Amino acid sequence: MKLYIDDKELKLLMEEKRDLIGTKIQWDALISAISFIISVATATYGDILSIPKIVIKTVFLIISIAYFIKVLCECINSKIHKYDHKDLTSDIEKLNTIQHNHSLVAIKDTFRVESKRYLTYYDEKWECKLFLNFKTVEENNENNLIENLSSSLSINRSSIHCEIKGNQVDEKYSVSHKEMRTYNHRLYEVSISNFPQIMRNDNFTLNGKHYYWMSIDDMRKDKEIIKKNLEIVEFVHSHIN
Repeated sequence: MKLYIDDKELKLLMEEKRDLIGTKIQWDALISAISFIISVATATYGDILSIPKIVIKTVFLIISIAYFIKVLCECINSKIHKYDHKDLTSDIEKLNTIQHNHSLVAIKDTFRVESKRYLTYYDEKWECKLFLNFKTVEENNENNLIENLSSSLSINRSSIHCEIKGNQVDEKYSVSHKEMRTYNHRLYEVSISNFPQIMRNDNFTLNGKHYYWMSIDDMRKDKEIIKKNLEIVEFVHSHIN
C-alpha cells in the first residue's frame, strides 16, 4: 500500500508518541532491582568515618527499594500503555491522505496494423472520456483487473494479460465529490489476444457503457479531458510506448 503523508503530521505523531516508542517491560531490570535489595539486606557493613553501620545499611536499603519501585512503576506503565511497531504502523497509516486507490487500464487497438489508439469510456459522473479504471485491491489486484475486464468487455479471461507500468499520486478536483482529493493511480498495460468484433469499431456500447478508441493526440484536443483528466493522459503517455 502506498501512503501519502504530510511530513508535519508525521513529525507531530512521532513527537506525541516518543515516550512510548521502543518502551517495553524491563523484566531483567526488575530482577536486578530485587537482587539489589536482597544483597543490601543480607550484606554485612562496618562503620565508615564514624558513621554507624546500621545507618549505612539503612541508606543503601532505601536506595535499593527506591530503585525497585522505579523499575516496577516503569514495568506497570509499559504494560498498561503497550505501544509496539504494529500500533505505530497503524497510527502512521491513519495519516494517509490518499482517498482513492485506482488501477488505470491502458488497452491498445492491437487488432490494427499500426496501434496508436487507447480504449476509453464515457463516464457519466465526470462527463468526460476516461481510461478504464477499477478500484485497486491489495491482494491479487491483477487477477481482480482481469475479472473486471472480462465482465465489462465480455471477453474470455484467457485472452487478457496485464503488466504493471507505473504509479502516480495526484491531487485533483473530484467532480463527483466537488472537492480536491488525493488519488493513487496504479497503471497497467493490458493486452487482449482476441478482440471481439464489436470492439473493432471506432466506438461501441457494451453492458451499458459507451467506449471510444482515442489516440493521445485526440485526448489532448478534447476540451473535457483537458479540463478534468489531462495529467492522467500524460502519465499514461510517459509510461507506455
